[in-house]
Amino acid sequence: MAHHHPFYGKKIVPRNEKEYIQNLLKKYRREEASEELKKKIWEELQKEKQLGNITIPFKLAVRRDPSGKFPSFVEIILDTKV
Repeated sequence: MAHHHPFYGKKIVPRNEKEYIQNLLKKYRREEASEELKKKIWEELQKEKQLGNITIPFKLAVRRDPSGKFPSFVEIILDTKV
């Protein structure tokens, strides 16, 4: 059963928001992880938040593997505890 969390007077269903964000950002999968990509994703998510399509708080980070074995990626961290 999905938990509904109130945030700023709105109900948040973390699973639905996560799926929406994943689908929205599929177009960036082939791009190299960089600060520029992070900025593009941030701007797109902020726009979706202003439109009311996303209500869950989030953060972004560029993750790099120090050993170089794994590719870098932009991580979207959703605050599922709201």
